[in-house]
Amino acid sequence: MSPNMKSITTDRRRVGGKRSRTGCRTCRARHIKCDEAPGSCRNCTSSGRRCDGYDLYRLPLGGRTQKKDSRSQVQVEILNGFRWKMTSDERRCLSYFQNHTIPTLLGLFDSTLWEKLVFQISQSEPAVYHAVVALSAIHYDSEAKGMPLPMDQPCNTWHQFALEQLSRAFNLLTKRRTSQDPRFCNVTLVCCLLFVLSDLLRGHYDNAFSHLQSGIRILQDLQAHRQLIAPTPREELVEQSLVAAFAHLDIMSTHFGVGGPLLCIENELSDDHSDCDPSIPFQNLQDVLRAFEPYLSMVFQFISPCMYRPPDHIGIDYEELHLQQLQIWSGMSRFIRRFKQFYSNMYARLSRAEQRGLDIVEIWLLGLSVSLKTCLVGGDFSVLDCYTSDYQMVIIRVEAFMQKYPERPSISIQCGIIPAVFHTAFACRDYTVRWQALELLWEWPHREGTFDSNWCVSLASQAMKLELETNIMSGQIPEDTTPIVTNRAGQLLSAKELVAIITVHQRRMRVSNINGARDASMVEGDFSPLDLLESVKCMSGWSCVRAFNALAAQMETYPPTGRIQ
Repeated sequence: MSPNMKSITTDRRRVGGKRSRTGCRTCRARHIKCDEAPGSCRNCTSSGRRCDGYDLYRLPLGGRTQKKDSRSQVQVEILNGFRWKMTSDERRCLSYFQNHTIPTLLGLFDSTLWEKLVFQISQSEPAVYHAVVALSAIHYDSEAKGMPLPMDQPCNTWHQFALEQLSRAFNLLTKRRTSQDPRFCNVTLVCCLLFVLSDLLRGHYDNAFSHLQSGIRILQDLQAHRQLIAPTPREELVEQSLVAAFAHLDIMSTHFGVGGPLLCIENELSDDHSDCDPSIPFQNLQDVLRAFEPYLSMVFQFISPCMYRPPDHIGIDYEELHLQQLQIWSGMSRFIRRFKQFYSNMYARLSRAEQRGLDIVEIWLLGLSVSLKTCLVGGDFSVLDCYTSDYQMVIIRVEAFMQKYPERPSISIQCGIIPAVFHTAFACRDYTVRWQALELLWEWPHREGTFDSNWCVSLASQAMKLELETNIMSGQIPEDTTPIVTNRAGQLLSAKELVAIITVHQRRMRVSNINGARDASMVEGDFSPLDLLESVKCMSGWSCVRAFNALAAQMETYPPTGRIQ
């Protein structure tokens, strides 16, 4: 076992026989041998203590190969302040959360949500405590396997342990659902957010979006989302960092066909609001992020239903859609001018963390701009040739970002590079630019809120593979070793070599430790990426799935004149 999850040692040693790993929670927390009597142990009942019962699952002691780097070495100190005893498994997970999961979640943007709020509440609220332990166990297991594309894993001990912890958290929340404590809404929302992240890491998108919408409905009832547009000095019922996290996930859900965004924070903007006034310069990164969030919401809402729609669907409403496109672009342009002014005047004075955040916003702007410009082309992919330089700029900026910030988080609650790079890998007509986008996604397996880089690269690479095979068969691309791509290392590659490399990546894809794959062809690489998440009910509404299906249908119309050997 890696040092990250080593049990915390103590100078206290119990006199007597070996401690049982299957004792009740109370005896294990007290570091005494449990008699393991059915129902409630006699050690507890005879001494007047409440027996907390037996855990159904325990974490493995060790013996697994793990993929870790030196920077993730965990410290064993746990902050004092917990009002209850914790088991050794819970303590291991809490240590991992404190020393690795929290720094990871702060990997793109600083936030008091993770720097302070969540861990503080977990020390006084058992429901949050168990939800934190669950997320930590799932995060650890995902990182230990190299952040694979998740699928159902019924035999995964870490997930079974996490599910039991999530159940404890949910039951504790249910018992307090009638609480009149004004602070309880923060407890409920933090648990809800941790449930969302846990389900996303497990690939349970339907549950994740259900929890997300439950949290958003609470915020709507409190009108808490107004804080993001017009923060006031009055005491807030909900921590603003918590509201911001839900609002950002709500915006990202737009691409997943679940009815989002529900908060629609852009509707709270008025023409005379300071965030809309181009004459007022930004003062700091938080000003930039707060002003940008409504535009991110507007662009996502517009492009999601438009992208990759058939030309006849676009044509019916083209005039109205084009007018909306121009209006959104007008607002975006005003923001971009203010952003560039702040970037040129303040970038050198910012801390490294603030520079990282500003660099991410620049990538957002590049990706959103080209998506907004191209979302009404329908199925006419030839029009995209005009935007190769835009896509190329996305790759240049993302590659520079990854070189400047080698400490790449495995999970973030905020959007980062994935949408911009995926759109480039999928839509750009220049094979070199597309291939380099795929290489960037392969190089950094991670999750950004609702976006999974492994899922995106599997979809984009399969789309490119279909195109290459179809174009070779139709004679549009040479079948020999003629190079058509220059990779990021400067190597020239032919179409056949690209297909072979994609197939190798598909075969190496670590889906549920291989054992969870539904049939051998999925492991061998002869499959559609859509099969990987076929149990997800909302998948048919995902914009990326719609794009893939549209391209696959178009490839079927090409007349075959040859074949790949």
